[in-house]
Amino acid sequence: MKKKITPKLILTNLDAIICGTTLTICVILVNVNVVFRYFLNSPIKWTDEIVTSLFVWTVFMGSAYAHRRHAHLGVDIVVNLIHGKAKDIIALVVSILELAILLLLTYISAQYVANLIWKRGIIFKTVDGVFKYAGQIKLTYTDTLRLPKWWTGIAVPLGFGLSFCYSVYFFLRDQLHLIKSKAPETEEIQEGGTF
Repeated sequence: MKKKITPKLILTNLDAIICGTTLTICVILVNVNVVFRYFLNSPIKWTDEIVTSLFVWTVFMGSAYAHRRHAHLGVDIVVNLIHGKAKDIIALVVSILELAILLLLTYISAQYVANLIWKRGIIFKTVDGVFKYAGQIKLTYTDTLRLPKWWTGIAVPLGFGLSFCYSVYFFLRDQLHLIKSKAPETEEIQEGGTF
């Protein structure tokens, strides 16, 4: 049965759509540049910058999508040996640590993006042959296309932030039981989307 594409379905799977789109554009641009470089002997200089930026988006949106789908690799050999109440306590501690680490990574990566937006330092400009103080903030741009660097970097806190939001949802649902769990078939369809 073919599913109808609705705005809710698109919004629910936005991380997967962004990841799939950026990866597709990366593959196309790399292959086009290979053709231009080796067959036409005229490489496209700006493709490396675009592909690097898109790859950052692919990695961090893909990481959030994998977190939502519980697709990250994990070593659970020790946890599988433990049974009963101890296993529940370990799951609770791991969930709390996961929330704390993702919150910290979101905060640190947001600081990273703030540093990409503004280059700190005292700036002087020459006005009529005289050095004058011009401020302490200067926007930073990429080397080839002169695009703002934060366009690439914003993917990092977005990816960690989405993973944090998913972790909060899973914590409320699985550990505190404040959110009722859907039937497995319904949840699989809702989370699966078109990708």
